[in-house]
Amino acid sequence: MTGLKKLIGYFKKNGIKNTAAKVYEYRLYKKRAKLYMAKTALTEDELKFQRERWFIRGIKFSVVVPLYNSDPQYLAELIKSVISQTYGKWELILIDGSPLSYTLGEETAINYIKEDKRVKYRRLGGNLGISENTNIGVSAGSGEYIVFADHDDILSPDALYRAAKAIEETKADFLYSDEMNFSGSPENISAVTLKPDFSKYTLWGINYIGHMCVVKRELFDKVGRLRSEFDGSQDYDLVLRLSEKAEKICHIPYVLYYWRIHSGSVASGIEAKNYCLERAKEALKEHIEGLGVQAEISDIAGAESAYRIKTNCDKKAKISLIICFSGSERKFEKYMSGIFAALSENVVEIISVGGYNIYDEVKNTDFSQEYSFSKMADIGARKAKGDILMFLDCHISPKPGFLEEMAAFCSFEDVGCVGGKLVDGRGRVYALGFRLDLAEVLVPYLKGLPQNGLGYMRRLKIAGNVSCLYGGFMMVKRKDFISVGGFDEKMGALSCGADLCLRLLNRGNNVVSPYAAGVVSGKLDENLDEFYSLNRYAAEAEDKFLKEL
Repeated sequence: MTGLKKLIGYFKKNGIKNTAAKVYEYRLYKKRAKLYMAKTALTEDELKFQRERWFIRGIKFSVVVPLYNSDPQYLAELIKSVISQTYGKWELILIDGSPLSYTLGEETAINYIKEDKRVKYRRLGGNLGISENTNIGVSAGSGEYIVFADHDDILSPDALYRAAKAIEETKADFLYSDEMNFSGSPENISAVTLKPDFSKYTLWGINYIGHMCVVKRELFDKVGRLRSEFDGSQDYDLVLRLSEKAEKICHIPYVLYYWRIHSGSVASGIEAKNYCLERAKEALKEHIEGLGVQAEISDIAGAESAYRIKTNCDKKAKISLIICFSGSERKFEKYMSGIFAALSENVVEIISVGGYNIYDEVKNTDFSQEYSFSKMADIGARKAKGDILMFLDCHISPKPGFLEEMAAFCSFEDVGCVGGKLVDGRGRVYALGFRLDLAEVLVPYLKGLPQNGLGYMRRLKIAGNVSCLYGGFMMVKRKDFISVGGFDEKMGALSCGADLCLRLLNRGNNVVSPYAAGVVSGKLDENLDEFYSLNRYAAEAEDKFLKEL
């Protein structure tokens, strides 16, 4: 009945369309999660190999687990999962802040201490809060790296092996893994989260790092440890500060952490701990403002624990809107009426290539050849005077607010290209960026989902990092566009956009926001032959930022 009550509560808050989208996505990703876990299940041979492997460094892990009135069955399952690790150099620090009258956690821990001396238990005699309790646990350990876990969750048997291997190979001081949600037993899988490599702007929208989190002790001390004023979202606060100071952040692309869903856990719904939301926003605001950015941070309806970031884009940065058009004068008038309705004050000029000389405020350049977005866009860029270039394929009609949303991210120096959500005439997602795929080259991300849905990892509700974008709905700083030679004119609209994104990705981040939207009419140019043959990244690339089951 708990699930039904939650669904009714969601319906009352968010309406029937959003609820229907949520149910559809939940069922879709639950089915895929079960298939993924079955496909990637460890064999006995793999486990045997891991147990016998010798590591040069022999890193010691301190697995730190704060306890508070812990369910003895859940705690026993966690302890057994640590004892069963294929990598043996670890210690389990159980730090108990429960009232002295609660002894079940202590009794459970003592039983396992008799079995394995690497399990250590300390009773605090009082609750100092989740952050301080955990800090005491860290101090009690001697491992070079700290692994944070909750008392009601489970580690995969290869968790510490994968972490040790990643540290040996990358020398990372901050690592995290993929995770799985379950209820009851680990066989009852509800979701799997395949996370991106470190994604600065995605992290601003959601704490995707979560579990399993592994931190070098030296780095943990350097950032100031966990802070009690952020109890409830102390993990998000820590992750944000670690991201500022870490020398090497490593994503371990394996499901190493099983997050239990039950009535008292945050995994069951943020309503279980409402205060977490406010603490999370406070931590995020402090982090962003520490980077010199003034931001407004707001909750997102229907997407608990996800946040929308609004920054004041540089008002001095002027935008050149470059429209690549093909069609009749009547169609041009109709298209431009929608453009005028969606514009912002930052536009310094509108340039059309292939349009008509019927508006004083539009500079038109004739184009007599067959429609070629990349050629036309490059012509427009050469005539542009703005600091920022916004490219529009005439098959995409932008919605109001798109320029302000995209310009806010484009104003950051470490951002290359910025794009938005493309939707079709049925209200379905056409693409939220494009995912690099070894077999299919470029795959429209989240295609076919309801546009009002959450998307995988709530990506339909938050701005975040992306590898590739459609060239015909893209914003880029003029200086960056010129520095890499503009679009490759041998490519189509998708190919040239993806190619430009990959060339600028080496300089920092590309970003896509679902709050900059464009409606697609007809079928976009998705011919990828030239992209695959000419782009040196494409043949070997696997997407770092867009993941999906």
